[in-house]
Amino acid sequence: MSDEKINVYEVFKHYGGDEYKSLINKGEIDGMDFLIGKIGDINKLTAGMAGFGAERSQRVIIDFDKDYGYFIAKRIFMDYGAL
Repeated sequence: MSDEKINVYEVFKHYGGDEYKSLINKGEIDGMDFLIGKIGDINKLTAGMAGFGAERSQRVIIDFDKDYGYFIAKRIFMDYGAL
């Protein structure tokens, strides 16, 4: 990745981050991790459950807007109820 400074909040907002913030505040989801990267790094950064690993049940959402220049990968911990 380049050393270019990224306005994380603006990228987070671009991809609907305020909606996830609301879901967390309402207790509908426990929390969310996310990573932001430049479009050119998407293949490298999204390998292996989007770079988060697979230590817990999770939903990984990768939002990609080809004209925006950045993508965001969001991980939401899930409890699917599997025994």
